[in-house]
Amino acid sequence: MKLLFVAALAALVAVVSSSGDPTESLPGVQDLTLDNFDKFVNGAKHALVEFYAPWCGHCKHLVPEYKQLGEAIAKDPSLKNRVVIAKVNADSHRSLGERFGVQGFPTIKWFSRGKPVTTEGSESYNKARSLDAFLDFIKEKLDADKGFARVEALDKLAQAFVAEGADKDKVAADVKAAAASAAKEEAENAKLYIEAIEKALTRGVEYFQKEQDRLQRMIDSGSVAAGKADKFAAKISVLSAFTEKPDAAAAAASAADDDADDEEV
Repeated sequence: MKLLFVAALAALVAVVSSSGDPTESLPGVQDLTLDNFDKFVNGAKHALVEFYAPWCGHCKHLVPEYKQLGEAIAKDPSLKNRVVIAKVNADSHRSLGERFGVQGFPTIKWFSRGKPVTTEGSESYNKARSLDAFLDFIKEKLDADKGFARVEALDKLAQAFVAEGADKDKVAADVKAAAASAAKEEAENAKLYIEAIEKALTRGVEYFQKEQDRLQRMIDSGSVAAGKADKFAAKISVLSAFTEKPDAAAAAASAADDDADDEEV
């Protein structure tokens, strides 16, 4: 009997130690409320959001893994600057849960950059609730969004610049003219096209791939400050407009058009 009691106590301790308080602040995880939800989840960055209730047992068990996820994202500049990890007490802020069709706890949703912040524009996360599974999911999403800093009108000119027999000085002038008329939210990224082309005019088109590889190596090293990693990622994104094959560029443009059509529906 004593052995059974000890075993039961050990099992109870293990369960308790593998859970936590969903309401506690976690490093790298933004606590959302009615007042700040749209500030942090607005389509500018990708966002993974947990909708929880304090009394929910599954939510309590998720705390340790979600804490590790927040810490892992915060330590990785290439992730930190592109994705928000957040949680919201949907029991206290029920209107937020209703806004996104939350019917049970925990509900974890992915909001993609550039997509409308709606139930239809979000994606329910239904994979394993472990650190590795979360990271694999997030990295997969970010890999699929390598064109996040691209400007569609300039992409076409980028392909024209690297085309065989192109009048590179003329295309460079066209890029500057197009960049000057870019939308306000695209202005900073448009400048990156000009910078890249100006360097390629003196170093050759090989510059695009070499610079893309160099910046990626620096990010992968983990030694780049968060602010610089963000800028490097944007440059890599723009450089890919020059290095990808024409078919891939056409596919990317088509995907962008499809996204725009989806948002208009």
